[in-house]
Amino acid sequence: MISARLIERDSLLFVYGTLRPFFDNPMARRLRREGRRIGVASLAGRLYDLGRYPGISRPRRREEWVTGELYRLRRPRHTLRVLDRYEARFARELARVRLGRREYRAWVYRFRGPVRALDRIASGDYESHLRRPGGDT
Repeated sequence: MISARLIERDSLLFVYGTLRPFFDNPMARRLRREGRRIGVASLAGRLYDLGRYPGISRPRRREEWVTGELYRLRRPRHTLRVLDRYEARFARELARVRLGRREYRAWVYRFRGPVRALDRIASGDYESHLRRPGGDT
């Protein structure tokens, strides 16, 4: 369960899909207004192409990582409430995120539904997946 009481350390958010800077949609723009991008980060997990967006699940091996961006939210309670509605098919949880040599605890949205092995993005990077020949961009 997510605590209604957020503190400063809870202001970090890891994004790996349609909220990343290479997307230009209303929620990605809102995140850029309401947060400050800290940099490219990674999270242990498996990335899947779910059609219009990606989703992550827990890793099965130590070498499985997802690439994304780490943001510090200016008003975490407000921004996370809005993102919770946007990410309705996902569960928000705290996870360990790596940025360079440092490790942080950040919020991340994990997909709640079933995934197919066939849809796995082995690179762990949604941007490079979309830019590959035959990708969606």
